[in-house]
Amino acid sequence: MAKLIYEDKWSKITTDQLSIKCYYFPLGTSKDIKGTSIRAVYFEEQGGSDQAFKVKGWGMSLSPCWWACDIRRNCHSSSGPTHYHVVIDCGENLYKGFTVIDIEKLLASLRLITPPETTFARHLPF
Repeated sequence: MAKLIYEDKWSKITTDQLSIKCYYFPLGTSKDIKGTSIRAVYFEEQGGSDQAFKVKGWGMSLSPCWWACDIRRNCHSSSGPTHYHVVIDCGENLYKGFTVIDIEKLLASLRLITPPETTFARHLPF
């Protein structure tokens, strides 16, 4: 059985996979991604004006990314913790996007389950 490494409101990481919570519309079920299939991880702080048509609260925006549910995406309180967009590239037509607060812990956990050649970049791929 896979051991839990990281979990928050939007995602869960075990020793063999990333689960993006509330991914599929309209049921809100999770999307499971094997760590070995992740080619790249992109991340960026939420709230930039250039993100308006790149991200969405749930579903597909004008970018080639399906976003897990976070209705407040890009609208989180500026007085609270910093929220980040995370985009996963598995070499498929659509990227998978979700929100995270503890970006350093999430990235450290993903580095444990992804291949050594996986790219980690501080920008969105689109």
